[in-house]
Amino acid sequence: ALKAMPPVAGTGAGKNNEEKGKSDGIKKEEEEPIQKLVILLIVGAVLIAVGADLLVDNGTLIAAALGVPESVIALTIVALGTSLPELVTAITSLIKGHGALSLGNICGANLFNLVLVSGVSIVLGPFSIPSEKTVNIGGKEVIASLVLDIPVMLTVMLILTVPALIRGKLSRAQGYILLIIYFAFTAFQLAG
Repeated sequence: ALKAMPPVAGTGAGKNNEEKGKSDGIKKEEEEPIQKLVILLIVGAVLIAVGADLLVDNGTLIAAALGVPESVIALTIVALGTSLPELVTAITSLIKGHGALSLGNICGANLFNLVLVSGVSIVLGPFSIPSEKTVNIGGKEVIASLVLDIPVMLTVMLILTVPALIRGKLSRAQGYILLIIYFAFTAFQLAG
Protein backbone atom coordinates (compact mmCIF):
# COMPACT_ATOMS: atom_id res chain seq x y z
CA ALA A 1 0.00 0.00 0.00
CA LEU A 2 1.19 3.48 -0.80
CA LYS A 3 1.37 6.00 2.01
CA ALA A 4 1.14 9.74 1.52
CA MET A 5 4.05 11.71 2.89
CA PRO A 6 3.46 15.14 4.35
CA PRO A 7 4.84 17.94 2.19
CA VAL A 8 8.28 19.04 3.23
CA ALA A 9 9.36 22.49 2.07
CA GLY A 10 12.23 22.47 -0.38
CA THR A 11 12.34 18.67 -0.89
CA GLY A 12 10.74 16.19 -3.25
CA ALA A 13 9.44 14.16 -0.31
CA GLY A 14 5.92 15.47 -0.74
CA LYS A 15 5.17 13.60 -3.98
CA ASN A 16 1.59 12.48 -4.25
CA ASN A 17 0.59 8.82 -4.29
CA GLU A 18 0.15 8.69 -8.06
CA GLU A 19 3.68 9.95 -8.78
CA LYS A 20 5.10 7.70 -6.07
CA GLY A 21 3.24 4.74 -7.53
CA LYS A 22 4.79 5.39 -10.94
CA SER A 23 8.27 5.62 -9.49
CA ASP A 24 7.76 2.33 -7.64
CA GLY A 25 6.71 0.59 -10.87
CA ILE A 26 3.11 0.22 -9.73
CA LYS A 27 0.54 0.93 -12.42
CA LYS A 28 -2.95 2.15 -11.70
CA GLU A 29 -5.58 0.45 -13.89
CA GLU A 30 -6.98 2.88 -16.43
CA GLU A 31 -10.73 3.32 -16.33
CA GLU A 32 -12.61 2.59 -19.54
CA PRO A 33 -15.48 4.85 -20.65
CA ILE A 34 -18.84 3.42 -19.56
CA GLN A 35 -20.17 3.45 -23.15
CA LYS A 36 -17.35 1.18 -24.29
CA LEU A 37 -17.99 -1.20 -21.39
CA VAL A 38 -21.71 -1.39 -22.18
CA ILE A 39 -21.01 -2.09 -25.87
CA LEU A 40 -18.51 -4.83 -24.95
CA LEU A 41 -21.05 -6.33 -22.55
CA ILE A 42 -23.75 -6.40 -25.25
CA VAL A 43 -21.37 -7.88 -27.86
CA GLY A 44 -20.27 -10.51 -25.34
CA ALA A 45 -23.88 -11.41 -24.52
CA VAL A 46 -24.73 -11.79 -28.22
CA LEU A 47 -21.69 -14.00 -28.79
CA ILE A 48 -22.65 -16.13 -25.79
CA ALA A 49 -26.19 -16.56 -27.18
CA VAL A 50 -24.82 -17.63 -30.58
CA GLY A 51 -22.32 -19.94 -28.91
CA ALA A 52 -25.04 -21.51 -26.74
CA ASP A 53 -27.14 -22.24 -29.82
CA LEU A 54 -24.19 -23.87 -31.57
CA LEU A 55 -23.33 -25.81 -28.41
CA VAL A 56 -26.82 -27.29 -28.06
CA ASP A 57 -27.17 -28.15 -31.76
CA ASN A 58 -23.75 -29.73 -32.06
CA GLY A 59 -23.96 -31.42 -28.65
CA THR A 60 -27.09 -33.23 -29.81
CA LEU A 61 -25.40 -34.25 -33.08
CA ILE A 62 -22.31 -35.50 -31.22
CA ALA A 63 -24.46 -37.57 -28.85
CA ALA A 64 -26.27 -39.17 -31.79
CA ALA A 65 -23.02 -39.82 -33.69
CA LEU A 66 -21.35 -41.45 -30.67
CA GLY A 67 -24.48 -43.33 -29.67
CA VAL A 68 -24.41 -41.96 -26.12
CA PRO A 69 -27.26 -40.36 -24.18
CA GLU A 70 -27.57 -36.59 -24.51
CA SER A 71 -27.09 -36.40 -20.73
CA VAL A 72 -23.49 -37.59 -21.11
CA ILE A 73 -22.75 -34.87 -23.68
CA ALA A 74 -24.54 -32.35 -21.44
CA LEU A 75 -22.40 -33.40 -18.46
CA THR A 76 -19.14 -33.11 -20.37
CA ILE A 77 -19.04 -30.92 -23.48
CA VAL A 78 -22.05 -28.69 -22.81
CA ALA A 79 -21.24 -28.28 -19.11
CA LEU A 80 -17.66 -27.34 -19.94
CA GLY A 81 -18.78 -24.85 -22.58
CA THR A 82 -21.31 -23.17 -20.33
CA SER A 83 -18.99 -23.14 -17.31
CA LEU A 84 -15.87 -21.77 -18.99
CA PRO A 85 -16.87 -18.12 -18.42
CA GLU A 86 -17.28 -18.78 -14.68
CA LEU A 87 -14.01 -20.71 -14.56
CA VAL A 88 -12.06 -17.99 -16.35
CA THR A 89 -13.68 -15.26 -14.23
CA ALA A 90 -12.95 -17.15 -11.00
CA ILE A 91 -9.30 -17.79 -11.90
CA THR A 92 -8.74 -14.23 -13.13
CA SER A 93 -10.36 -12.81 -9.98
CA LEU A 94 -8.18 -14.96 -7.73
CA ILE A 95 -4.99 -14.08 -9.63
CA LYS A 96 -5.81 -10.39 -9.25
CA GLY A 97 -6.48 -10.86 -5.53
CA HIS A 98 -10.26 -10.46 -5.68
CA GLY A 99 -11.36 -13.60 -3.83
CA ALA A 100 -14.75 -12.13 -2.93
CA LEU A 101 -15.48 -11.47 -6.61
CA SER A 102 -14.53 -15.06 -7.46
CA LEU A 103 -16.78 -16.49 -4.74
CA GLY A 104 -19.61 -14.14 -5.70
CA ASN A 105 -19.29 -15.19 -9.33
CA ILE A 106 -19.44 -18.90 -8.46
CA CYS A 107 -22.37 -18.52 -6.05
CA GLY A 108 -24.19 -16.12 -8.35
CA ALA A 109 -23.79 -18.33 -11.41
CA ASN A 110 -25.00 -21.42 -9.54
CA LEU A 111 -27.93 -19.59 -7.98
CA PHE A 112 -28.79 -18.12 -11.38
CA ASN A 113 -28.71 -21.60 -12.98
CA LEU A 114 -30.63 -23.35 -10.21
CA VAL A 115 -33.32 -20.73 -9.77
CA LEU A 116 -33.73 -18.56 -12.86
CA VAL A 117 -32.62 -20.93 -15.63
CA SER A 118 -34.50 -23.88 -14.12
CA GLY A 119 -37.57 -21.75 -13.46
CA VAL A 120 -37.70 -20.25 -16.95
CA SER A 121 -36.99 -23.65 -18.57
CA ILE A 122 -39.80 -25.34 -16.65
CA VAL A 123 -42.26 -22.50 -17.34
CA LEU A 124 -41.47 -22.54 -21.08
CA GLY A 125 -41.57 -26.31 -21.44
CA PRO A 126 -42.19 -28.57 -18.45
CA PHE A 127 -40.06 -31.68 -18.70
CA SER A 128 -39.78 -34.97 -16.89
CA ILE A 129 -36.67 -36.34 -15.25
CA PRO A 130 -34.82 -38.47 -17.84
CA SER A 131 -35.82 -42.07 -17.23
CA GLU A 132 -33.68 -43.81 -19.85
CA LYS A 133 -31.18 -44.74 -17.14
CA THR A 134 -32.40 -46.64 -14.09
CA VAL A 135 -30.79 -48.25 -11.07
CA ASN A 136 -32.04 -51.43 -9.41
CA ILE A 137 -32.63 -50.81 -5.71
CA GLY A 138 -34.16 -53.66 -3.74
CA GLY A 139 -35.57 -55.25 -6.88
CA LYS A 140 -37.20 -52.01 -8.00
CA GLU A 141 -36.05 -49.91 -10.95
CA VAL A 142 -35.54 -46.30 -9.87
CA ILE A 143 -34.65 -43.37 -12.12
CA ALA A 144 -30.88 -42.91 -11.79
CA SER A 145 -31.15 -39.13 -11.48
CA LEU A 146 -33.11 -39.54 -8.25
CA VAL A 147 -30.52 -41.80 -6.62
CA LEU A 148 -27.32 -40.45 -8.18
CA ASP A 149 -27.49 -37.02 -9.82
CA ILE A 150 -29.51 -35.19 -7.18
CA PRO A 151 -27.67 -36.74 -4.18
CA VAL A 152 -24.32 -35.84 -5.79
CA MET A 153 -25.50 -32.23 -6.23
CA LEU A 154 -26.62 -32.10 -2.59
CA THR A 155 -23.32 -33.62 -1.42
CA VAL A 156 -21.36 -31.01 -3.36
CA MET A 157 -23.48 -28.26 -1.80
CA LEU A 158 -22.72 -29.65 1.67
CA ILE A 159 -18.99 -29.92 0.95
CA LEU A 160 -18.97 -26.26 -0.06
CA THR A 161 -21.43 -24.85 2.45
CA VAL A 162 -20.81 -26.52 5.82
CA PRO A 163 -17.04 -25.86 6.10
CA ALA A 164 -17.52 -22.33 4.75
CA LEU A 165 -20.12 -21.61 7.42
CA ILE A 166 -18.00 -23.12 10.20
CA ARG A 167 -14.56 -21.75 9.23
CA GLY A 168 -15.52 -18.83 7.02
CA LYS A 169 -13.30 -19.98 4.16
CA LEU A 170 -12.87 -22.64 1.51
CA SER A 171 -9.81 -24.88 1.51
CA ARG A 172 -7.66 -26.43 -1.20
CA ALA A 173 -8.72 -29.87 0.11
CA GLN A 174 -12.33 -29.03 -0.71
CA GLY A 175 -11.24 -28.17 -4.23
CA TYR A 176 -9.52 -31.54 -4.64
CA ILE A 177 -12.57 -33.36 -3.27
CA LEU A 178 -14.84 -31.53 -5.72
CA LEU A 179 -12.55 -32.36 -8.65
CA ILE A 180 -12.48 -36.04 -7.64
CA ILE A 181 -16.29 -36.08 -7.39
CA TYR A 182 -16.65 -34.48 -10.83
CA PHE A 183 -14.27 -36.89 -12.56
CA ALA A 184 -15.73 -39.94 -10.77
CA PHE A 185 -19.28 -38.84 -11.60
CA THR A 186 -18.36 -38.22 -15.24
CA ALA A 187 -16.60 -41.59 -15.50
CA PHE A 188 -19.64 -43.31 -14.01
CA GLN A 189 -21.93 -41.58 -16.52
CA LEU A 190 -19.68 -42.55 -19.43
CA ALA A 191 -19.43 -46.16 -18.25
CA GLY A 192 -23.18 -46.53 -17.69
